[in-house]
Amino acid sequence: MFATTLPLAHDSKKYRALTQCDMICRTSESSSVYQTPRENAILNNLEALKLVETTFTEILNADKVSDLQKILTSDSLLEKWQMDRNKYPELQLKLTDHDISSLMTKVGNDLRLHADLSAKLETPLEKLLYALVWKNGDLQKVAHIIKGAADVRPTSLTNGPGQVFRQFGRHLADRSESIVDQHVLRAFELYEQINAPDFSKIKTIRKKINWDKDVACIERYKRWLCEHFKERQDADPGFVVNIDMALFALGRAVKITSKRGNGEEA
Repeated sequence: MFATTLPLAHDSKKYRALTQCDMICRTSESSSVYQTPRENAILNNLEALKLVETTFTEILNADKVSDLQKILTSDSLLEKWQMDRNKYPELQLKLTDHDISSLMTKVGNDLRLHADLSAKLETPLEKLLYALVWKNGDLQKVAHIIKGAADVRPTSLTNGPGQVFRQFGRHLADRSESIVDQHVLRAFELYEQINAPDFSKIKTIRKKINWDKDVACIERYKRWLCEHFKERQDADPGFVVNIDMALFALGRAVKITSKRGNGEEA
């Protein structure tokens, strides 16, 4: 019913190539890795690709949100690396056109919040949240979110800083828009490698932490979502965001760097 990839074992030439790479990976890695519980081990490239293929196949075959949520408990690695819903409870808000118009008056042409904005805040919560963002040095990120919300209409993306935050703004304005972060995009780029794996590129993808200069990947991911899940998203507004949650866990599980998207140590 839905487009899926064939199991790797069904393609003997590809399977032999993957197996040869697997042997290289195994001989170059410490044997102690394979003596630890799977959820505490670092996957080699073959194992990472297999997890990616299995997870995407389950996502493509999911009919409802509950099917997507079950994916997160179907594998010990995905369960370990899933988003902590105590730390990130479900967002139950939407930016209206009026909200976005109001927010745009707070941002200058240089995509920075006006310097005197803090003096104009009214409610205690506004003041507290602004102070928190200021303390974390994240005022620029807020501006990117506002810009993304204003650009929710179909538009060609261009490379530049703050792409993940701009896409988050689009999601706040339109629930059918994916949240997208480095982990989701890492998982998707690895999925694109399934049919013709390039293991040097796979290693690079697994270490990649920033997509500001690769918005083409964001566009490909959004087209993939629209191609396969538009009807399911229309029937259940929470469908796409739950795909994001599954790929968030997958992307974390296959990541082989300890740095965050901003280059800082995780």
